[in-house]
Amino acid sequence: MRVIDLLALMQDYNRNTKVQLRTAAGKATVAKIRPAEQQEQPQLILVPGPGKALKLWEFAVLLDQKDRRLRYLYIQDDAALRPVFGFQEVAGVLVVN
Repeated sequence: MRVIDLLALMQDYNRNTKVQLRTAAGKATVAKIRPAEQQEQPQLILVPGPGKALKLWEFAVLLDQKDRRLRYLYIQDDAALRPVFGFQEVAGVLVVN
């Protein structure tokens, strides 16, 4: 899923809703966002870690930058990258998976 597609799907939700990532260990917060490129495909990797959950508006500001909009999203899960396919609303939190 590209950044621009995820942002379009999330625009109808309350901007103060918290955003988390689904990992093999469970839910985690977004600790870092790093750009990468694999076989000429621009990627944006969401790295889980400890810390405070981002609100949707904070998450959108970090993602909605001109050079990031067309990148494909991945989640760093253990030692492997997993592509982002969407999100679910679970107990008032948007969980990207």
